Amino acid sequence: MCEEKWKEATENAVQAQDMGQEPKAGRNGAVKEGVRQGSTPRIAFPVFGAASAAYALFYTFCLYKNASGITYPFFVAGTLCYLFFCMEKCRVPSGDSADTASGTLEGQGLKAGNLWKDMPQKAVVAFYAGSLLLLGVSVCLTDDWKIIGMTKTGIFLLTVLLALKCFYRTEGWGFGRHWSAICRSLLEMLHYLDTPFADAAAYFKGRGGLAKNLKIGYVLLGGVTAVPLLVVVLALLLSADAVFLDLFDKMLGDLHPESAVLMGLMTVAAYIFTYSFVRGLTTYRMPERPAKEKRGEPVVAITFTLLLAAIYMVFCGIQVLYLFLGNRRLPEGLTWASYARQGFFQLLFVCLINLALVLVCLAVFRESRILKALLTAISLLTYILIASSAYRMTLYIMHYHMTFLRLFVLWALAVIAVLFAGVIISIYREKFPLFLFGTAVVTVCYLCFAFAKPDYQVARYDLAHLGETGTDAQGDGRRGGFDDYWYLTALSADAAPLLAQEDVRERLENQGALQYYYDKVWDRTKDMGLRDFNVSRWLAQRSLEGWYGEQ
Repeated sequence: MCEEKWKEATENAVQAQDMGQEPKAGRNGAVKEGVRQGSTPRIAFPVFGAASAAYALFYTFCLYKNASGITYPFFVAGTLCYLFFCMEKCRVPSGDSADTASGTLEGQGLKAGNLWKDMPQKAVVAFYAGSLLLLGVSVCLTDDWKIIGMTKTGIFLLTVLLALKCFYRTEGWGFGRHWSAICRSLLEMLHYLDTPFADAAAYFKGRGGLAKNLKIGYVLLGGVTAVPLLVVVLALLLSADAVFLDLFDKMLGDLHPESAVLMGLMTVAAYIFTYSFVRGLTTYRMPERPAKEKRGEPVVAITFTLLLAAIYMVFCGIQVLYLFLGNRRLPEGLTWASYARQGFFQLLFVCLINLALVLVCLAVFRESRILKALLTAISLLTYILIASSAYRMTLYIMHYHMTFLRLFVLWALAVIAVLFAGVIISIYREKFPLFLFGTAVVTVCYLCFAFAKPDYQVARYDLAHLGETGTDAQGDGRRGGFDDYWYLTALSADAAPLLAQEDVRERLENQGALQYYYDKVWDRTKDMGLRDFNVSRWLAQRSLEGWYGEQ
């Protein structure tokens, strides 16, 4: 249905322009969907097609075989420019308030001209854009694949959230509406995967008039359509015959055929997906949902939250008496060290369950003072669970020293603690923007975590306890000396400036493990070029130059 309206509106407006008339309204009175007010559908495909093609080329240049190079922040900046350009050129889709009679589309979307005049919306958009740029910078500052993977996931989610903010009116959306909109926008992108070619056909067909122009349009359409097929066929032929591969290699010189083929595939895929994503945003009208009336009987929620609160009261009392104060006797055969080491992951999951529980109760059940009191009690008791899990993890680290996962657990507990502050506020203030608060908290906390380079911090902690005298592991649980040298070999190049220090080489007993780490990092850094330049790998290379010069 959306494709038909887009094509019909395009054909009507182009024919009207060719005859010197004003564009006619398409089906349901819409002149066009996804084009800015005052523009015509005639420029819709050329503008968006050219912008998407330029972005696809830029995407390939920045990211082809370059997962964490210096080009990554430029790729993020280019994505922002592409998104804002599309917003400037698009007329934002609307909801039920669309003025279809006049052909204008008002409503949910943020108009490009009004967006920057609305200070709250400007602040949100600026926060999203600034966070994306910082996340992009953090990618080229680390060599840790775990951080890089989580950062890219965050960049993807924030980009979709920013697109929704630009193309829809998202004030008042909660967690459920945001996540459903994210999923819906991605599904709409898949639904519009054929539009890069269908829109091109409609555009050139709609120009009409001269047969010459029509033939040129068909030639261009055929060429665009043939690109993916040619790339696949060429890749198969190159892999099927060594003589053909050698001939092709000589013709291209330094440009490897495999690279050219893969870059072509990457560019085509980027073009199709980016065009389809924007096409879906500008064409699909997000249904305007009225505020749902809470119909859940609060007695039901009061019953199970009361039971949970009673269990948490008993459990938290045990934490205070046994773990924090330590003035009670433990069960037979259980030492303080083993008691402290168990349960922190389980408590972390319980905290997440409590977070989801409170959000569901606030969204489903009718307002009740007793329910609010119980939800507040569960939230406050969750802080004791967070403290218990963090204290157990701290004792565990004191005995078994630091790893990335243990540091990440401590970070996650700190984030949950801040999130519950917003949850408690939302219990008593229904209009509190909890989703925006949660997004800001997680984003800011993660930026601090990523820029801190966890592998570097892990290595610094473990090396600080290198060679310490061990103590009785089954007694009071105090730490012993760090001696897990092979764990250091699993660290990324972020830790190389510490591990390459002369005093560390002398203190480390297992030189085989150290040499293995040096060789691994050196192989990753020695052939680094301009496009894939990474600050962390460059620092590692500098720290190892003296070591390899001595070999």
